[in-house]
Amino acid sequence: MRRPRRHFWIALLLIVSLPHPAGIARLRDYELDFEQISQAGQEIMDRFAPAFIKENYRFATADEMRQRMAPIRQALEGESIKALAVMEPQARALLTRLRADPEMEMYADWLETRMDFFEVAAEADRVIRPTPPAPTPPPPRVPPAPTPPPPRPLPPQPTPAPTPAPKPPLQPPPPAPPPPQAPQPPAPSPPAPTPDTVAAQNRYIESKDVWMRKLANRPPPARAAALVPDLKRIFQAEGVPPQLVWQAEAESSFNPAARSPAGAVGLYQFIPATAQQFGLSLTPQDERLDAKKNGAAAAKYLKYLHGRFGNWPLALAAYNCGEGRLSKTLRAHGGKSFADIQAYLPAETRMYVPKIAALIQLRENADLERL
Repeated sequence: MRRPRRHFWIALLLIVSLPHPAGIARLRDYELDFEQISQAGQEIMDRFAPAFIKENYRFATADEMRQRMAPIRQALEGESIKALAVMEPQARALLTRLRADPEMEMYADWLETRMDFFEVAAEADRVIRPTPPAPTPPPPRVPPAPTPPPPRPLPPQPTPAPTPAPKPPLQPPPPAPPPPQAPQPPAPSPPAPTPDTVAAQNRYIESKDVWMRKLANRPPPARAAALVPDLKRIFQAEGVPPQLVWQAEAESSFNPAARSPAGAVGLYQFIPATAQQFGLSLTPQDERLDAKKNGAAAAKYLKYLHGRFGNWPLALAAYNCGEGRLSKTLRAHGGKSFADIQAYLPAETRMYVPKIAALIQLRENADLERL
C-alpha cells in the first residue's frame, strides 16, 4: 500500500479544514500532539475519504510524523554546525513542498526564516575545512625492460635458376609485456574536523559581518510596512527599544499566522504557556494571531528578559533557547555577556542573535549592543 509523501502536512491540513472534534480540540492551543493528530487523521479518512483514497493511502502514524520532523528540529536545537549543514538540502526540499501548498504558508514562513541558519552552516562547512595531510609520494616506478631490436634482414640473393619459392623472412618477436604497475593507494578520506576547524566555523556563523553580508540585499518582508509603525509604538510604551520590532522578521517574516512544529504561533512565536504568562488568551479566540497583541506580549517578555540578564543580546538569546538553558550556560562558564558563552549555546541561538543584530543595523542603522 502506498503512503502519502507529505504525511505530516496532510495531517495538519485535514484537521484544520474538516470539522472533526479531535482536530478542533487540538486547534485550541495549536500544540502538535502527534498521537492525536494521527488518530484524528485516520478517523477523518475513514469517515470522509473516497474509496480509492482509502485503498491507496493510509494515515501516518505518530512515530512516522516524529521521524520526519525530528532531524530538522534536532539540528536547530543541537550544537553541531555539521548537522545543520548536512540537513540543508532536506530542509530546502521541505520548504519547496510547503510553498507549493497555499494552505501551508504559515509553516513555510516559519521554516523560511530558519533556512538562513542551515545555509550559513553549510557555507561555513564548505569554506572552512581541515587542512588535508600531505599526499604520500607514489612508489618509484620500475623502468620497463628494453625491447630487443628486430633481427637484421637477410642480404639479397642473386636470381638463380628457377628454384622453389624462398621462405618468408622471420618476423621479429613480439615486445615483452610491461612490468606490472604497483597498486595505487586509495583516495584519502576527508580529514576529520580538528578543534581549530570547529572553532573557525563557530566564529564564522557567529559573526555579525557574515550576517550583514548575507542579508544586505534582502528587502524587508512585504507585511512589515503595515505592521512596523504600530509595533514600534507598542514597544516604546513598554520601555523597549523600538528597533527590536525587527525580531519579528527573524521569527515569522512578519506573518501573524506563522506556526512552528513545536506549537509556537504568531509574529513573535509564542508557545501556549509563555503566551498566557504575558497576557495572551488562547480561548475563545487565540490572541497570538493578533499582531498587535502578540507584539505587546513580545515587548513585555523582552523587557522581563532584559531585566533578568542585563543586556539585549542575552535577552534575545534567552528568548530563543529558553531562560533555563541560558542561565545554566552562564553559570557553567562564568559568563557575563553573550560573547562569553556564545560558543556553548545551541547552533540556532549562536546565529539568532547576530542575525537580529544585522537586521537592526540594516533596517534601522542601529547597534544592538548600544540600544
